Amino acid sequence: MLLCQLNACKDPVIADSGKAVNLAQLSLSHIDTCSVLINTVPDRPLLASGVSTGVLGSVDDLFFGNNFASIYAQSLLINGTPNSFANCVVDSAVLVMPYMSTAGLYGSCTKPIDISVYELSQDMVPGSTYYSGDAFSVYPTPIGQRLNYVADPVDSIFMLDPLAGQGGVGLEVPYHGQAPALRVRLSNNFANKLLNAPDSTLLASSTFIEYFKGLYITTNQHKVGNGYMYFALNSSGINLYYHHAGAIDTSVYQFSLSTYGVTVNHFDHFYGGTLVQQALSYPNPAGDKFGYVQAGGGTKLKVTIPGLKNLPTNIGVTKAELIMPILDTLISQPAYRPPSALTLYRIDDHDSTEVLNGNNASGAGYLTTRIDESGRSYVCYVFNITEYVQRVLNGYYSNNNGYYVAYSYTVRGDRTIILNDRSDLTKLARQCKLKITYTKLN
Repeated sequence: MLLCQLNACKDPVIADSGKAVNLAQLSLSHIDTCSVLINTVPDRPLLASGVSTGVLGSVDDLFFGNNFASIYAQSLLINGTPNSFANCVVDSAVLVMPYMSTAGLYGSCTKPIDISVYELSQDMVPGSTYYSGDAFSVYPTPIGQRLNYVADPVDSIFMLDPLAGQGGVGLEVPYHGQAPALRVRLSNNFANKLLNAPDSTLLASSTFIEYFKGLYITTNQHKVGNGYMYFALNSSGINLYYHHAGAIDTSVYQFSLSTYGVTVNHFDHFYGGTLVQQALSYPNPAGDKFGYVQAGGGTKLKVTIPGLKNLPTNIGVTKAELIMPILDTLISQPAYRPPSALTLYRIDDHDSTEVLNGNNASGAGYLTTRIDESGRSYVCYVFNITEYVQRVLNGYYSNNNGYYVAYSYTVRGDRTIILNDRSDLTKLARQCKLKITYTKLN
């Protein structure tokens, strides 16, 4: 049975080099007395260019304050070079951004928000690296607005049937042939800029983005909503509707948004007067009771396990788990669900962030349930760090500078709160723990 248990571990037992281990003489022991300390720190600037999921919206968060997500995107000619628009007349121009899915939201998204679209006045260079805090200049007047918009990622497209109804008044008839999307009517002045683009600029995307540098899609920061929307940028674009002079039928050409050009998610976080700001400004050297983790270049945790390097070196670790409970009230807020996994990074001797085990990126911690001292389940993140702990004990890693726990995504808006109340060390569901199962080596 012992042999089966050891073989079932995801990480192998790392024995002292050159020593043969007699499995018949093995006996397992446990350590769960290592103190785990956490503090909230700002996350690093995150790579945010080349994203295929656009994040748009705002959240007034009880813990994290006011947070905003906006999108910068270039428009390309990936549908082929359009025919000359000579002798054509604009009907309209519409920005169309399909939702990623019918569940493409984070938060409630029930509060109306104002969406504005601006034209960029600054170049974005395809192939360049841009980060979550980067911003680009725009012309001051928006080219389109959608006021009091409430997200609806289900198919609610309507068309007007002029032949239906009484007295010649048309009726709105459901039409389910198009994916759910945000649609923003753009100004005719901007539409005419596209229609009147010189033929020389329509020869290739490289010349077109010199003429039209791109879009900035954002929300009104004075009208904060309660959620983020996720859009499929590779399916998004500006639909230019036009007709030839004297004709009736409308034609359409889509200037596509695409990761072949530049697409950037931009995040702003304002923590003033919040618990997060207090945690950032006044970290407790003995560790905080709460740790705040947020996507979009928001916050992450600095984690230290001071006693780890003091453990005996003549042991073979069969399992080491870092267990981090979350604040239980998060489970009662399904709209603001915590991420299903966080990532644990080590801080090397040069204060650089590294994956946990060299090229072995085994630092994922998954949301699951464990049993507390009273036999009740609680929700926590569990990181299997068996291989890493053995390397520390063998002197391969120093364990001097601690770790980061983060959810460093720029295509999500999720956040979670880690609980580490060490005032009562008997309450397992309220504190972070490192649990090690080991056998002593001769």
